[in-house]
Amino acid sequence: MAVDRGYSNVFIYKEGLLGWRRAGHRLESEIDYPKVKIPLISSIELRAMNPASMLLLDIRPPSHFSKGHIHGATNLDLEKLHDHTGMLPKHKKLVLIDHKGKLTLTTGRFLKSQGFADVSRLDGGFNAWIKNGFPAEN
Repeated sequence: MAVDRGYSNVFIYKEGLLGWRRAGHRLESEIDYPKVKIPLISSIELRAMNPASMLLLDIRPPSHFSKGHIHGATNLDLEKLHDHTGMLPKHKKLVLIDHKGKLTLTTGRFLKSQGFADVSRLDGGFNAWIKNGFPAEN
């Protein structure tokens, strides 16, 4: 299920979180990003927008990106995003793209907390783009 949602490098600890804690392992607290709205953009709206005015940021793993992506998208794996935010332009609109639109809300909130003002997310992710019959490149 996690792999279907775009996560990679997934392992299952069969004892669960409580078992982990009972075994004496440390738990870390979850980061609470600002509860700001990250607007959704439909595939149809995105297709009509001027690509020069934005950065399409595809946060899927490179293995998924190489199988198909929106023309002009930049791939920055979600797992590496934290270390590379300095490479992203703060003056452009960022449109976040994932597999099904499930990971972009938290990612958008993280980017907002890092000072990115104009962040949106593709509603339904790359799957929605393909379902609308829009082109993809490899």
